[in-house]
Amino acid sequence: MFWHPQPGPRAEGGEEEDEPLLPEAHPSFHEELLQQLPLLNLSQEERILAEEIIGSIAPNGYLREELSAVLQRTNARIAEINAEHLATFFQSGKQQNPARQHALDPVVAHLVLHRELPPVQLLHPLSLEQAEHLLRRLQRELEPPGIAARTLQECLLAQLETRPLRTEPERWAYRILKEAFPEMSRRTWREVLKRFAGELTPEMLKEAREVIRRLNPRPGGSAPPEIPLQVTPDLLVSHDPETGEPQIYFNDATLPPLRVNPILNQLRRLPRHSPQKQMPLKSRQILRMDYTAAHTLVSVLRQRKETLLRVMSAIVKLQRELFESGPQHLKPMIYADIARETGLDTSTICRAVANKYVQTPFGIFALKDFFTEALPSLEGDEGVSVEVVKQKLRELLENEDPQNPLSDIQLARRLHAMGYKIARRTVAKYREEMGFPPIWKRKALQ
Repeated sequence: MFWHPQPGPRAEGGEEEDEPLLPEAHPSFHEELLQQLPLLNLSQEERILAEEIIGSIAPNGYLREELSAVLQRTNARIAEINAEHLATFFQSGKQQNPARQHALDPVVAHLVLHRELPPVQLLHPLSLEQAEHLLRRLQRELEPPGIAARTLQECLLAQLETRPLRTEPERWAYRILKEAFPEMSRRTWREVLKRFAGELTPEMLKEAREVIRRLNPRPGGSAPPEIPLQVTPDLLVSHDPETGEPQIYFNDATLPPLRVNPILNQLRRLPRHSPQKQMPLKSRQILRMDYTAAHTLVSVLRQRKETLLRVMSAIVKLQRELFESGPQHLKPMIYADIARETGLDTSTICRAVANKYVQTPFGIFALKDFFTEALPSLEGDEGVSVEVVKQKLRELLENEDPQNPLSDIQLARRLHAMGYKIARRTVAKYREEMGFPPIWKRKALQ
């Protein structure tokens, strides 16, 4: 485990052998955005949030998650970093004063006894207002402008705000996007002229439309396509053929088992004056530190595995119908529901499910996809998952008559007839998130 590779042999003449030529690795779209962050002069907390936002950007350049969910993960990371800083500070204090090993943990003493925290630099959690301010900066200061926008209007306005509006058509394009975006998106130009009656002329409207047409509605569309990576599930869920009960397994087939070299343990147990232990003091200290670090790593990985198993067991319990009948039976579930089942903190659950996948009889799913908000249902008080409503909406849009597409109001009425209480604005929001254009664009495509 502590093997260190030795330098390879040199070729004749003392020159190193040439390495084989490898194809040039181009940075991905998200990596290019991350490389721009040092230019923005962000605080450490803002840098963590910016990395989370960039990681949540869809290939088309839009932010695919609610900013509040991204902020929750950011503050969880900040809390974890603070805990590590305090643990390091407290551990160093124990080494300087062995009697401090019997003292209370500084965080516990702060919460219970209201003692002051030790003088260690801690990060501060961010508010939603601060997150909105940083998101606005990223949309205007990263390249391409408009990246990480949540709506088309937000994307186009960000692009115009990154440059001086010198001409009259540019200034009118900005006003139209800001004050008359619904009319412009429906292409009801008479209503746009009516809104700015006495100020905007048809000729100026035509020039402003040309300015808007030259903006980029998909800021991520110019990025080179990334090579799709094969997802290896971390967990497997199947059913016992006899009892039908769900069973959870870890996918350890591709992971080598970790263990500490037993020779180190045997060496540590030898008598102090043994010939095998006659080594310099510095070498013994390094060996002791490596041995402790190895045991700590194995212990942490074991605890992480146990936590993930507890979380997955709670998910299977609360989403039993999904694992038995399919994803159309997904129920509303939030981190607090799993916290009540497992006794874990919500921030721990948030970190445990991040970038984790499970293989089920119905395909591979990201663990975070099982957490969805609830929409009111007309049939009961339990509510229905947002993802289920989105799936029904997708079916309506994919099966509509191309010559006579459905408007958002018609879609809301059909969903209402299915038992889902949903507003027209919510339908429009979900339709945009799934990549379906408005009705006038769908008509134009025909």
